[in-house]
Amino acid sequence: MQAADAAGAPSWTAFRDSGPLAAAPDAGPLRARAAEDGYLLLRGLLPAGPVLAVREAILGLCAGAGWCDAGGRVPPGAPGPFIEGQPEYMALYDAIQRLEPFHRLALHPRLTALYAALFGEAVLAHPRNIARVMFPNNNPHATPAHQDALHIRGTPETWTAWIPLGDCPADLGGLAVMVGSNRLPLLDTRPALGAGGRAVDAEALGDAWVAGDMAAGDVLTFHSHTVHRALPNRTADRMRLSADFRYQPASHPVAPDSLLPHFARLTWEEIYAGWRDPSGRYHWREVLAAARGGGG
Repeated sequence: MQAADAAGAPSWTAFRDSGPLAAAPDAGPLRARAAEDGYLLLRGLLPAGPVLAVREAILGLCAGAGWCDAGGRVPPGAPGPFIEGQPEYMALYDAIQRLEPFHRLALHPRLTALYAALFGEAVLAHPRNIARVMFPNNNPHATPAHQDALHIRGTPETWTAWIPLGDCPADLGGLAVMVGSNRLPLLDTRPALGAGGRAVDAEALGDAWVAGDMAAGDVLTFHSHTVHRALPNRTADRMRLSADFRYQPASHPVAPDSLLPHFARLTWEEIYAGWRDPSGRYHWREVLAAARGGGG
């Protein structure tokens, strides 16, 4: 349930931590929790080091553009704020898409092990990895309530991993999730500001929202039908960085767009050109070949 604190900021029912279930040898309780809630919060699933390395790399690009300093603070008079679709944002986003550590984080063995336990079969990690750079005071452009299935297509059994790139108290603009909304059908949408450009009628769905502070290494994952929304970045001068990675059972259908770079502004050849380690490139091809009986 959403309420408001004395300062007028929204407060939410806290996430339920499913980390202990993910660590258990029997995946049954984890799958039951996922089916019941439509989301899993896994505190400390990832080591903080690789997450913070991605943060440092993205902030280096942002600092180079004059958007913020190396710590993510936006100084007075800095250019922006910029949002997806604007030329300034998209030029920097192309550079983010070329970052090797960003794409490697999506293949971290703790993530793939989580989804192998959840699906009970081989995991296809979508290569269409998404980064978000959210400026302070971005309330009109915070991602509205929506379901990812509208954009993913393929199988509804795709799960998104939302990963804050650094500590993310709720006032920095984390994510809120509607508990149990994974059991809803694909809902009607309307045009809206924010990433994705479409929103569902959140007011008609009730108030079963959960949210809360997250730390570097925490992972919030949810079903493609689960309704979720970004909280506004209410800070005066701090960037919020996050990543969206998606996973599905390898035997299920996948939409061709999910195998392209996000926004398809670059080719995979352009993205991979600067990689130091060739392993992991085109990782989905081998997974799909094996799932379709074609071997490696």
